Amino acid sequence: MTAPVNISPTPATARCQDKRIPPAAALSWEATAGRACYACGKALTTGAVLVGRATGRMGVHVLDTDAYACP
Repeated sequence: MTAPVNISPTPATARCQDKRIPPAAALSWEATAGRACYACGKALTTGAVLVGRATGRMGVHVLDTDAYACP
């Protein structure tokens, strides 16, 4: 007899789009401006994916910004 084979697909690495969005204050300047991936910091040129909003406040100032990830 042979043991059953697990054929469930498992990704080798997690995509940037699947990572949790950090607070807005934790983003880099480039990520805040939408020029870099919020998860890995790679420069975004074409095909960037809008994944949500990074939210946050500093006193009365709202720091909310769009978060973009690698395609």
